[in-house]
Amino acid sequence: MKIRRILFLSLGLERVYPPQDRKRVKETTEKLIEPDGARVCRRNILALAAIVVLSRAVGANPRDLNIFGVKPTDDWGVLVLGVTVILAHLYWYVLRYFHLRDDGRIEQCPAISGSGAEYLKIDWNDFELVRRGADLFSNWAAFVLTALSWSFIYFWFFGETPR
Repeated sequence: MKIRRILFLSLGLERVYPPQDRKRVKETTEKLIEPDGARVCRRNILALAAIVVLSRAVGANPRDLNIFGVKPTDDWGVLVLGVTVILAHLYWYVLRYFHLRDDGRIEQCPAISGSGAEYLKIDWNDFELVRRGADLFSNWAAFVLTALSWSFIYFWFFGETPR
């Protein structure tokens, strides 16, 4: 597995993914078109992280939270809730990686194809891919909110409050 490909597809924090074989690189970069499954995963990551961050911002006690109908009543419940949130984030990041790896495509220029827009499946060694600006911004927002939510969960576990 190539670490750079994993980071480009799962976290999406880099704008450009350069190919491994520079001899066969195209002269221009191609825009990565994210499949719907990858967008759904990012939306879920953002939603869950935003719930945790918002609860901390309003000063809610983790025992007062009611996330998807689950309300922890003791320390064990808070621990289970925190671990579940972290595992859900990890699951969605891995699922996002597989959606982009298997279903990611690039749009072929209509002038080249001779008709309307056509899409090419990505050969990860041939294309230098560029992430769209909106996707890059959304990925950074998801990453920052995930990091914040995990830090708040850490403080839930150890009973300290961040300053």
